[in-house]
Amino acid sequence: MKRNFVPGGWREQAGAVLLIAVAVGTILRFFRLGARELSIDESVSWAESAGRSVTDVLRIQHQLDSGKFPIYEVAQHGWMRFFGESEAAMRSLPALIGSLSIVLVFILGVEVLLAVTPTRSDDRDKGGIYMVSALCALIFAVGLPSVEIARQARMYSMMQAWILAQVIFLLRARRLGGLPNYAGLTIFSAIAVATNFTAVLVMAAEALWLIYLYLTDADAAGRGDEGVRSAAPWLMGAALVAAMVLLLPFFAGLRYGVEGVKRGDYDWIKPPGPWEPLATFESGLGSWPFPLFALFAIVGGIRLWRSHRDEAVLLILWIGLPPIVLFAGSYLVIPMLITRYLISSFVPLFILTAIGIESLTSRNYRAAAIVAIVSLSVLRVSSDLRPGDHRYRDACAIALTKAGSPRRVGACREYYRVSYYMPAAQRDSVQAVRIPLQGTESEAPRVVIVSPTVTPAQAAEIRREYPVVVARFKDVIVLSRPEAGVRIAPAS
Repeated sequence: MKRNFVPGGWREQAGAVLLIAVAVGTILRFFRLGARELSIDESVSWAESAGRSVTDVLRIQHQLDSGKFPIYEVAQHGWMRFFGESEAAMRSLPALIGSLSIVLVFILGVEVLLAVTPTRSDDRDKGGIYMVSALCALIFAVGLPSVEIARQARMYSMMQAWILAQVIFLLRARRLGGLPNYAGLTIFSAIAVATNFTAVLVMAAEALWLIYLYLTDADAAGRGDEGVRSAAPWLMGAALVAAMVLLLPFFAGLRYGVEGVKRGDYDWIKPPGPWEPLATFESGLGSWPFPLFALFAIVGGIRLWRSHRDEAVLLILWIGLPPIVLFAGSYLVIPMLITRYLISSFVPLFILTAIGIESLTSRNYRAAAIVAIVSLSVLRVSSDLRPGDHRYRDACAIALTKAGSPRRVGACREYYRVSYYMPAAQRDSVQAVRIPLQGTESEAPRVVIVSPTVTPAQAAEIRREYPVVVARFKDVIVLSRPEAGVRIAPAS
């Protein structure tokens, strides 16, 4: 990683790039944070976090999303107590975590590159390490996947931060050993998986990497190679196993996930096509930036493989194994290959991309590559920063004018989204009712909000009982029952 940096000036140069990465990344994560309505998943997170106490949060989260520990929901609950529950307030916690993750990516890049540089290194070596690590942080800061999850009031930004810390301790344990690094590996592994079970995909890649290290270290030791590092792979494996032992109480909750599969909670995920793992990365990065990322990541992977194969194998497994596992599970169990479940696999891709850019021999070529990747990424991200409409807020306001007394509004699908967009000042005096009625409901409301996710059969059934179209807000429709003595023609 040698470059002709001015002696003693590499700290300032790397620090400047890192500050630019943090500044640009923070702007992208916070700009117009409340300009769009909550998604379905965000509204469920709001319902889980909006309890009056932590005990209520634990109870509600167990009802709505059992099978994981509500680390994010408890943190969001405390955040909302201080900053309110507007869209911008709720999303600001993941956005803040996403901004801090930029620094974690910088540290992760340093840990990867320290392994490929001699222990006694001069300023040019250190300059190369820190400049490439700062470039990793910059690419992560503007990358569409990392920006998207940081702008959503969901747990994925927090899970990614735990995974980054976990991998940092994994590499430190490999390079240095020591009880603090093994303890950090155990703790952050457990927290990451408890936040969301998809973090297990990263642990699976690391387990394969440890098997690879065990075999290669044994082979090198047999040849008398003095370059074998003292940190034993089995100790790192023991740290991962200890993390899974800490999580045993939560694995019992997996049965609730199985029940969710039977209920059809995941039927919205479509079966993947044969090229879906690759297409997922393309859609995650954007069609225009993807070829550049792929090209430089391949170059970076080859260079890292030649410099030090161990770290290259880890990054390749981290990129490739999670989509392969989800692709196989989509055909063996249920469809489950979506971008959010692969969010951490983009980080090693960013690291290899930075190494690939750094391998260009010309400073002008490197500058052009950086400008192209950053510009295309920011352009792709900016398309998602435009203000959205207010379909559900407007629909709820109109529905309240027709609700009558008692004030009850039906919600056909997306119940928590409708509940959230009831005017906050009237939320305690207005009752949102699920349609079709639950077993505890005895009287149907006068007006109902029909979401675009309803099936045609459900829509037809609702229209028979609620034939009057009160208002349309794009694909969100407000329907009501006819007034007494008024006949309505059957809906087509």
